[in-house]
Amino acid sequence: MDTIKVEPWPMEKPLLWLVGVFSFFVWFALCISVFGIVYIGLIGVVLFVGHVVFIAHVKGSGVKLGPDQFPDLHQSVERLARRMGFDAVPDAYVVQAGGLLNAMATKLFKSNVIILYSDLLEACGEDTAARDMIVAHELGHIKEGHLKYLWFLLPGLFVPFLGSALSRAREYTCDRYGLAGAGRTEGAMRGLTILAAGAKRGPQVNLQAMARQVEDLNSGWLTLGTWLATHPPLAARMIALEETLKPAGYDGSRGLIRALGIVGAVYVLPTLAMIIVYTFVVMAALNKQRERNFDFPSAPAYDSAPEYPGQPSNE
Repeated sequence: MDTIKVEPWPMEKPLLWLVGVFSFFVWFALCISVFGIVYIGLIGVVLFVGHVVFIAHVKGSGVKLGPDQFPDLHQSVERLARRMGFDAVPDAYVVQAGGLLNAMATKLFKSNVIILYSDLLEACGEDTAARDMIVAHELGHIKEGHLKYLWFLLPGLFVPFLGSALSRAREYTCDRYGLAGAGRTEGAMRGLTILAAGAKRGPQVNLQAMARQVEDLNSGWLTLGTWLATHPPLAARMIALEETLKPAGYDGSRGLIRALGIVGAVYVLPTLAMIIVYTFVVMAALNKQRERNFDFPSAPAYDSAPEYPGQPSNE
């Protein structure tokens, strides 16, 4: 049985460092403040309780895979986990989500869980390669440690552009696991097209035509929209897995330049304007204070002490 080993997406580690450094300073600033400690406690309790409620729903209302529960799907999860080098196979659950085509990985304390939405599994049908692509992708999140230290990284993950960039890089990394799990590019692509178009239309998607949709995103605002998204566009994910699908002559530079221009106009220029205005205000106030100091009347100077009646003369 071949071992699955993949290289993380190139930008994942640098982005993780940036998020970690920013989060450290935020937590440090909060910890040295009395009110900050209170806020940390309240936010932590709310998030933790909400997550516990969600996990309780999954474990109590979802269907846990096992040798006697959907054994074929359980064997697939177990096989992929062993190929990835897991010592203990994560628990896997099938959950009904009202037609949503999705899957996810999560954890509570040290217990890792993957959640497979039933409608996505039904959409894959007998296409085991497409299904294994989805399963391996979610296992990849656990294998790469994407569920670790989330509480610590939380401040950085909420930073616009930065947190979403890390999330997208992690998705690209896990797509590599999905490709390795599917065993062939065609199966991995069907896993992505099923996410895009569903059970019936997904396998019929023209891959080249869908990949060309990245050209529709090559504008300032739409590029900005992709930067703020936690998941890359499916068309871009397809190209990342199969470079030959990239449209001829496409480089995305137009959208990049225009998006940077928008960010500059919205954030950088107003910030610089505020700094300039503030500088002028401070300088004007200092000049005015300096003029007041120069105009302040000075005490009269005397060559000698005044003489008073009855005071003896020095002569």
